[in-house]
Amino acid sequence: MKRFVVLIVFKWISITVFAQQRPHYSQYVQNMSVLNPAVTGLYSGKDLRLGLRTQWQGLENAPKTSYVSFSMPVSFGGDMTNYRSNDLGVTEPQTKDEMFDYTASMAHHSFGVLFINDKSGPLNRITGNLTYAYHLAIGDRINLSVGLGVGVNRLGLDAQSLVFDEPGDPVTSTSGQINKFSPDLNAGIYLYGAEFFVGASMQQIIKNKLAFDGSFNTGKEVAHYFLTAGYKFWMGNDFSLTPSVMLKMVNPLPKAFDLNLKFAYRDNFWVGGGYRKNDALFGNVGFNIAKMVGVGYAYDYTTSQLRTASSGSHEITLRLLF
Repeated sequence: MKRFVVLIVFKWISITVFAQQRPHYSQYVQNMSVLNPAVTGLYSGKDLRLGLRTQWQGLENAPKTSYVSFSMPVSFGGDMTNYRSNDLGVTEPQTKDEMFDYTASMAHHSFGVLFINDKSGPLNRITGNLTYAYHLAIGDRINLSVGLGVGVNRLGLDAQSLVFDEPGDPVTSTSGQINKFSPDLNAGIYLYGAEFFVGASMQQIIKNKLAFDGSFNTGKEVAHYFLTAGYKFWMGNDFSLTPSVMLKMVNPLPKAFDLNLKFAYRDNFWVGGGYRKNDALFGNVGFNIAKMVGVGYAYDYTTSQLRTASSGSHEITLRLLF
């Protein structure tokens, strides 16, 4: 327990640590906004999504991540004067027949918000972003969007909960809660149509130094790069199979990737699974009701050395589309 707490602390604040600073998501395909601000306002209507992930069950003080995102397309007048926000954005086809009627959205602006709370032992990071994206029609069936996320991070350290093998260890000279506020900037691009998506994004563009009142002052944030792509294959009119991949690049870590496969019936019910390199195998299941409510659940089976102490990870998502 003591060594685990110390490991979690230095995972964040040591310049020499080899660890990803942003949380994992097994259902990012169901909410790409946690990775890429360019998907802000992609769908017609007002889109609210919530998620909760509990990592590495069985390990005390293991990471827990929760998030809330909201976005909507916006009309500013001009050519869009006669359009409501519900007329902007796209509607994902549920059948192969609907796919042939799919059309690109007209060019539009979109705004949103994203809040993420990521807690690992004595460390708690809260991120709040305002997001913006502009969606441009390319032909009749394809859109290209670019987006930005601007906000603030609050990294908190509960120094009072730190326990060391030697009493009075002078690693920290402060007790109680120590907070570090810093700006946050993310950017992305997203190309999408009825059957495919390709995206690229960068998180933590501002590489803030991590210092807690002089107690720890050698750490820094590093940029995270994400590449995502997927394609939907139709199996008859009602069933579809969607393989997708996410490539993650975080210096100085080696490149990592997620492989995913989703099997869906009319996009009303789906099952799937995937593999995260050197970390986990995962499966997921979910359903949509009347294109308005969506629920998803994922379970990760740990394949790293932590599998001897962890019973896996759980993640649940909820979507409301108005």
